[in-house]
Amino acid sequence: MSRMELVKRNASYKGYAALGSIALTTMLFINAWWFMALFGAGASAFLTYRWFSYRAKWGMRF
Repeated sequence: MSRMELVKRNASYKGYAALGSIALTTMLFINAWWFMALFGAGASAFLTYRWFSYRAKWGMRF
């Protein structure tokens, strides 16, 4: 397996983690657990930032 394939796989894992966190935060907000959704929003923002920065570091297109 080439290095670029591993980079793409890691980027997709980071993207799925960010997407799952966003989905969970949205579910918490919809179910009126807004105080828990605030913590989830911070975690979602952090994971999304990590995903974007990883893709930018390796020069991958969005």
